[in-house]
Amino acid sequence: MTMHPVTLLFADGVSRTAEAAEGQKLLAVAESLGMNLLTDCSNGQCGTCVAKCVSGSVELDEYDSSVLPDDEKEDGGILCCVARVRGPSVIEMPYDASEASGEEAPGQAGTVVEVQKIAEEIVRLLVDVATPVNFLPGQYVRLQPEGLKEPRSYSMANESGATRLVFYVRIVPDGEFSTWLLDEARPGMPIEVSAPRGSFFLRETERPRLLIAGGTGLAPFLAMLRKIANGVQPEVAAAETRLLIGARTGRHLFALEELKDLQARIPNLHIEIAAETDVPDGCAKGYPTDLIGTGRMSPDTQIYLCGPPPMVDAARAASIKAGAKKSEILCERFA
Repeated sequence: MTMHPVTLLFADGVSRTAEAAEGQKLLAVAESLGMNLLTDCSNGQCGTCVAKCVSGSVELDEYDSSVLPDDEKEDGGILCCVARVRGPSVIEMPYDASEASGEEAPGQAGTVVEVQKIAEEIVRLLVDVATPVNFLPGQYVRLQPEGLKEPRSYSMANESGATRLVFYVRIVPDGEFSTWLLDEARPGMPIEVSAPRGSFFLRETERPRLLIAGGTGLAPFLAMLRKIANGVQPEVAAAETRLLIGARTGRHLFALEELKDLQARIPNLHIEIAAETDVPDGCAKGYPTDLIGTGRMSPDTQIYLCGPPPMVDAARAASIKAGAKKSEILCERFA
């Protein structure tokens, strides 16, 4: 029996993944996770269970096409009550997990392994956990050391399924987590790690990709590139991937050797870097948005933006001006 990973992604960022048999109904997959998706008629006639397949594909049994018009279906729209699993897929729900009577998967205890300053204002944090963390490349977890009032969210830069998690943290003056990293964090210290969250993740398609990172916004892209290098179909890996990286100063750049290694393993990966000051050799002076160019962008390009809000907003506007579709732009902003 062929099994496929199916991820249910909810509006509040909660994601749940199950192994589903080929042809299994999506509602049964949800039930195996202890969740009841919102439905009414259960035969594709009312539209209550409309959702979106954002990665992979599912097959629909007979349904009323007036409930799910062809153009919406072509854009990924599905009806959960008549959907069957046909391969690895990610289904996005337009409501919170709590409405499906589902609770977020529990987190786990972690242990700090390493705290290393790798660039000006940038620290690499390594955390070990007992149970492998399976996530969609680009997602994040919440980290909470003992003594901190609130958890902080950081994207993993490692591959999914690892027990050693890699985070890149920008040091913020007087920031609670930053202060803990600089003054208290030591190997062997406990730290709580939540279940993976977030709707910013790699869509496994054959279409060209444009990734634009500002500062430590590079972290989720490292996870995405590792997935492309090691764990996708050849036609997905072969799609043109362009990564634009921006930093306030060249002294903030990090993971450059890692990027060289990934570029050697991904044939159509093109990397361009810009810095505002202290520009190193081989980099452009300016902003990552300057690298988008003035030429027309293919309208089927999928665009991923991650970084400080001003950069993300500027990159989004520049991408649209270059011809990108708004519906193809995914954004992850952080303070």
